Amino acid sequence: MADGTIFEERGLQAAAVITDSFHLTGRSMARRRGFPDYKYVAVTNPIGSLDETGIRQRALEALPQVLEVLGITDLRDEPES
Repeated sequence: MADGTIFEERGLQAAAVITDSFHLTGRSMARRRGFPDYKYVAVTNPIGSLDETGIRQRALEALPQVLEVLGITDLRDEPES
């Protein structure tokens, strides 16, 4: 959470991702850093015991929320690489 708020302070949009067992800690950290309404994404805990497939699945499940936090509503509007 601290990293996300540091990026935001520097003018860089960020989407902090935490596990759901850290909601209270995450909200407290954001408030202490001056971001009482900081939006973040929480994935289901645990993640440490997941294999690559499990991590990929959690990331795919979180992706819509990450895009929402970043304000990306339509990927088709993004420039092609």
